[in-house]
Amino acid sequence: MLVIVILYATVLFLVSIVVEVIEKLHQRGIHITLPLLHEVFAGFLMILIGLELMKSIVMYMDEHVIHVEVAHSVAIFAIARHAIYVDFNNVPPLAMIGIGAIIVALAIGYYYSGRPVFLTHN
Repeated sequence: MLVIVILYATVLFLVSIVVEVIEKLHQRGIHITLPLLHEVFAGFLMILIGLELMKSIVMYMDEHVIHVEVAHSVAIFAIARHAIYVDFNNVPPLAMIGIGAIIVALAIGYYYSGRPVFLTHN
């Protein structure tokens, strides 16, 4: 079921990009605007989030283990998508500091979750 949803979202995303390019061609010029870039990157990140979720479900079904790296990557994609949608003119500075802190914390967690841990037994 999740595969169908991801395929549907991918097709809609590609159709919206093609429709936008065709509209811009009829207007005699392609002007890449900031809202257009926001829409493209947010759609792309939404598809990546879906793929990562599907990957984590498949890995869980195979091994019955939740991989922390996959959970971190989903969280990083989600906060990146949110950061793209943020209107910097209307968001309080403390919220921006919070988003930055979440990004740094997720990046550090992702880095340390991928490193091997060597335990010594006395």
